[in-house]
Amino acid sequence: MLTKVAITILLALSLVSLHSQAEQIESIKGAQTIDAFEALKLFEHGATFIDVRDVAEYQLGHIRSAVHLDLKRDFNDLYLIETLDRNIPIVIYCNSAHCYRSAVATFLAVAWGYENVHYFKDGYFTWLALDLPVIMDNSQDRIAAHEEADSPWRLSMKNALAQLQVSKDSGESLANPPTVRSLAQ
Repeated sequence: MLTKVAITILLALSLVSLHSQAEQIESIKGAQTIDAFEALKLFEHGATFIDVRDVAEYQLGHIRSAVHLDLKRDFNDLYLIETLDRNIPIVIYCNSAHCYRSAVATFLAVAWGYENVHYFKDGYFTWLALDLPVIMDNSQDRIAAHEEADSPWRLSMKNALAQLQVSKDSGESLANPPTVRSLAQ
């Protein structure tokens, strides 16, 4: 299983290197490329937005209710949790169309069997420029959580990821842990 993950990551990195001279990666096979208006429709219908930027970028501001999975640190949690519905609608974004991280993350999500993946290539800065729902710091995130109910998709993903993080941090088994794949298989 470790070799499958390594091969997938190498393929993703080669995807980036093939497009390194291009200004933007336009599409990812198996995912739908969407603009800000299509992303807004998905947001309104409760799709799970995944922010793959680093912690500092995320804390400065992010799309309201977005799940933060830093591409370099946490994104592989989507692969590790077997109990997540692979048909859950997810929208993956980074800063802008010039940010390769969302393209790599989208490629990986499709490779891991997610079937309803949307590549929001224009990213956070376009969303922000259009004055769409954002959180500018973590304190506002807690307030926003009480203002509107989260969709079942967002809640299931956030809960599964939180359980995985607790089990990683404590090294102990949980009462009802998510089914987790082993990277060593």
